[in-house]
Amino acid sequence: MLFVLAAPLVKGGNRALPLAVLELAAIGLLLGLVLRHPRGIGYPSLPRILVAAGAVLLVYPLLQLVPLPPAWWRALPGHAPYAEVIDTFADAAAAGRWRPISLVPAATAYGWLALLLPLAAVLAVRVLTPARVATLLVAMTVLAGLQSLIGLLQVVAGDASMLYLGNRDAFGTATGTFVNRNHLAALLAMMLPPVVGLMVYQRRRARHGGSRFDEAGANLVAQRALVFASAALMLLCLVFTRSRAGIAFALAGLACSSILLVRGRGETWHARLAVGGVVVVGLALAAAIGLAPVAERLEPDALRLSGAGRLALYAAVLRGAVDLLPFGSGLSTFASVFPRFQEGVGGASYDYAHNDYLQALFELGVPGVLVVALLVTGYVVRMAALVRHGSERSFTLLQIAAGIGLLPVMLHSAFDFPLRMPGNAVWFATLAGVLLHPGLRDPGSARASSAGSARGGRRGA
Repeated sequence: MLFVLAAPLVKGGNRALPLAVLELAAIGLLLGLVLRHPRGIGYPSLPRILVAAGAVLLVYPLLQLVPLPPAWWRALPGHAPYAEVIDTFADAAAAGRWRPISLVPAATAYGWLALLLPLAAVLAVRVLTPARVATLLVAMTVLAGLQSLIGLLQVVAGDASMLYLGNRDAFGTATGTFVNRNHLAALLAMMLPPVVGLMVYQRRRARHGGSRFDEAGANLVAQRALVFASAALMLLCLVFTRSRAGIAFALAGLACSSILLVRGRGETWHARLAVGGVVVVGLALAAAIGLAPVAERLEPDALRLSGAGRLALYAAVLRGAVDLLPFGSGLSTFASVFPRFQEGVGGASYDYAHNDYLQALFELGVPGVLVVALLVTGYVVRMAALVRHGSERSFTLLQIAAGIGLLPVMLHSAFDFPLRMPGNAVWFATLAGVLLHPGLRDPGSARASSAGSARGGRRGA
């Protein structure tokens, strides 16, 4: 829980010191998982398609770091201009040096270490009990609500507010502990469907848990109120991030939640009431504060100018990716390599492609396309299995809700780079781990099932 909650707290985790701390924590989690086997505790198996995707994603960047003979390196697609520079300026010893596929090996090694964070998150969540998974999701919801509260206070206080924590690029929008408003929007959009799932999950627990006026019932009611308040804050703050993609895909996630969470479970009225209540409360508060700045971002002229710039950028990224096929430039090398292909885009400096899928093609080549295809296929197969064949267990609701929470970020990644932020990557992987959880039976459900069997036996006798 500390690992997941701490991930976005310092600039979204996208600074050297917090990232190094998170990487050490991820190594500790992975080591803990490995040490389960000597104690005789097995690890639940993953779908083979996702194991294959993870293997390619982890192994191929390391292959990009393997030095190649000079003749092989010069023959690689897209490497000829760099070979010309070496021939012009380097001495004979440097010209004959073996070099890896990656054009910036240090950046590729740095990027590979950052992959340990989501890997540890997705694997560690799968060994938690369902009750602890639910507790983790509640904690993530509360922290997202606090992020939203900070973002709203930032908007109210203005550009000079100390709450921006030294961020000079916020421009009066809600950024929370992130540098970029779009990254906060991605985190909030990701968490709204799990919040709806928690509301329905908690109602089912209240319905099967006996009196709502005992101590446990009072705690559950308080928890439900806290979750709903956090959800309203999240939607309100999402509006004031002024992130067009974040708002649009958050609403798409809520729409999917109102449909998929009720399939065959008899919770239609309550799930849709939860979605409707969050949307109405959030938008009402936003209207009370003032929506004029947000409306300006949605004017047709603003959308047209933004779209034209993005298309020019994507065309340049695609040209570079094709030139570097099939091996790519190297993981995390986009910022250093893209200026070579930037003609016609403008003089701005681009650290990211603002499209995670195109950047994967640019940096990883054909293996990057394979990884994306395998991950998307695994996601669709798992979601279809849960929705179509899921049992009546309450935990299945949380798994479906977590899966829906992945969708807004997957869509947002086609227009920005939310998963390049370590904090968002860890939270995304955590929800993926919930989706892929083996779904062990809740103790409460087991007791209810046993009690039901005993009553049936007594009636039969």
